[in-house]
Amino acid sequence: MFSPTALRPPGRFFRFRYLVPVIVFLVVVRFSLPGNVGRETISEWGFLRYSNKTWMPEDKALVDSVCGGLRKGNRIVITVNTGATEILERVPTLLRSSLLCVPNLGDRQVFDALDTVPSEVMNGNTDFDLYRKQLELKDPVRVAEFLKGMKDPRNSDTAAAWTLDKYKKLHILEKAWDLNPNMDWYLHVDADTYVIWSTLVAWLAKLDPTKESYLGSLSFINNLPFGHGGSGMLLSGAAMRSFVVHHNGTAARWDYKMQNECCADWVLAQILTEYGMSLMNSWPTIQGETQSTIPFDSSHWCQPLATMHHITPLQAAQMGDFEAKRKDKTKPLTFEELFNDLVSGLIPRTLDDWDNMALGHTENDVHSFDDCVGACKRDDKCLTALWKGDECVLGTDDVKLGMKHIEGDEKKRWKSFWHKERIAAWAEKQKCSGEIKFPFEDGKSSK
Repeated sequence: MFSPTALRPPGRFFRFRYLVPVIVFLVVVRFSLPGNVGRETISEWGFLRYSNKTWMPEDKALVDSVCGGLRKGNRIVITVNTGATEILERVPTLLRSSLLCVPNLGDRQVFDALDTVPSEVMNGNTDFDLYRKQLELKDPVRVAEFLKGMKDPRNSDTAAAWTLDKYKKLHILEKAWDLNPNMDWYLHVDADTYVIWSTLVAWLAKLDPTKESYLGSLSFINNLPFGHGGSGMLLSGAAMRSFVVHHNGTAARWDYKMQNECCADWVLAQILTEYGMSLMNSWPTIQGETQSTIPFDSSHWCQPLATMHHITPLQAAQMGDFEAKRKDKTKPLTFEELFNDLVSGLIPRTLDDWDNMALGHTENDVHSFDDCVGACKRDDKCLTALWKGDECVLGTDDVKLGMKHIEGDEKKRWKSFWHKERIAAWAEKQKCSGEIKFPFEDGKSSK
């Protein structure tokens, strides 16, 4: 059954960091989620049991039945970006869905990513106001309650956690290596990133970790290409060794410059470019949409999908349930399978107060939702239609489920239409054959 509440639009979540196999490494204030967090808080997520230092799945037989042959990838390290203000909201769902089948997912100790930032960088720097408050409060529940809405004193439109985040990434890379040195691959994602483990393991088995490789989803700032952090950034073992060992002390050198930088993923790209590693654009395998906002079209229909971004806890749970029910859980997930076996079944015919993100063209002389639907039905290429209260957009380029529309000042009621029969026929024509092709599997673009 379609449930709009399970697919509500993602908010702008704040960013910190933490780590899996062999250890989960939460990059906030140093605490181990002490007993005063309360079992009643954690119990809302069922299935996960709380103890002083760990969250562990209670039903091992259930986990084994879900993961099957997915317990692979022992030489892959994952760092996950989260924060003290949202750890209780996001981490339990993450561990029971996206990261459930990661091997060696044992005890998780919480670490501080900023404990090596020089005091002279912090002192008098308002970027660290949130950090100082976290150290003062200590209790993760109180941190979540009192600091989640804290703003940057220099910019009231920016969350304090977002400002603080840029100081973390470089230190996280160094700490990840210190905790798990000489591994093959290091994937760095956010707490609202969903990792499809079956795809990642199959993909990395085809790449050479001894080559210095920096892979991600292409973005630009000031004409410099960089890997978008929330979509996921993948560094080979050789690339990490170059950053941490051959260029020892990089994070410390950049601490003094960070106050005037916008974001850590862009800074990292500057550094890696200086060290001789340019971004290898791995979109759409590494990409930044959710199952609801992915533009399904023929251009990447048969390609593998390894990450999604801006995933809410409910969307993560939905994906976890979907993956658990896959016929072959060890197969890489393609856009075709995700659409046919999950998204298409969620698509209704019409939905009020909804933005299906129709992409195509605006139809003129349309004055109602019914007229907009009629215009779509008359256009053989139209798959979806979106009525914006006074404007009709016909979607001909792709299909998306979309998200709930929040009324703005104009208070116009939006309504979405999907031409289900036409969409089904369109999907049926998008046949995939042959082996799945991964980005850079031929090695030609690796350094």
